[in-house]
Amino acid sequence: MDANQLARDVKFLKAYALGATVVPLVALLCAFGKPDKPVHFKELSVERLNLVERDGTVKMIMSNKERFPQGVTIDGKHIDYKRDHPGMLFYNDKGEECGGLIFGGEKGPDGKPSAGGHFSLDRFGQDQVIALNYQEQGGGYKAGLTFNDAPDESMTALEEKYKNATAEEKQKAVQEGKLGLMRRMYVGTTAGRSSAMIMADQRGATRVMLVANTDQSTLDFKDSQGRTRLTIGVDKNNQPVLRFLDENGKEVKMTGQL
Repeated sequence: MDANQLARDVKFLKAYALGATVVPLVALLCAFGKPDKPVHFKELSVERLNLVERDGTVKMIMSNKERFPQGVTIDGKHIDYKRDHPGMLFYNDKGEECGGLIFGGEKGPDGKPSAGGHFSLDRFGQDQVIALNYQEQGGGYKAGLTFNDAPDESMTALEEKYKNATAEEKQKAVQEGKLGLMRRMYVGTTAGRSSAMIMADQRGATRVMLVANTDQSTLDFKDSQGRTRLTIGVDKNNQPVLRFLDENGKEVKMTGQL
């Protein structure tokens, strides 16, 4: 084989290697370069999947524990906190988190499970106002739907506003519904396996409580101080119950008009 023949063979091998690499790559890029053309995969394994608009705005993230977003960014300011569960997050048109789903579960050294699942929707710029929860710990579990009130100001605005506030000032803001979440209603099961519905007023004080279990079914109405003043129900002997209580919890005769 002379030198010219060798040179031609080398050029051919280089061209072949380049074609074998570039052609599949071009085909792959073309497939992903046509966003309006559906691409079918039988199976896809990823650690994190970002769903975005054409302009790159994130709308949803699905991730494992390691790559799950940490903290939250509101009004361009990041509030850092740890999140060590897999799941998904939803984002509004501003690109800020507005809800999500997390889950997990394992058995402890005692063989009892520690598990949970949480789906929530957030108020704009704020925290969760609707939450569906399941929690299991120590051999018992509860599950329910919670509705919360959230402040008008954003989380980052409130963090800045109360960063130098005293514990008493923060507690007063919480009680007035100006800081943090305030639970307004819960419907679900309790750790004691009762069914329950709890309703609170605008201050977060419980005003109505409905509980049902194998011993009784009762509906309690409470005053603004959280004291039970009226109980309606059926006791464990299947007898109807109607009780009127004073501010000290002592049963009294019926007063007022219905």
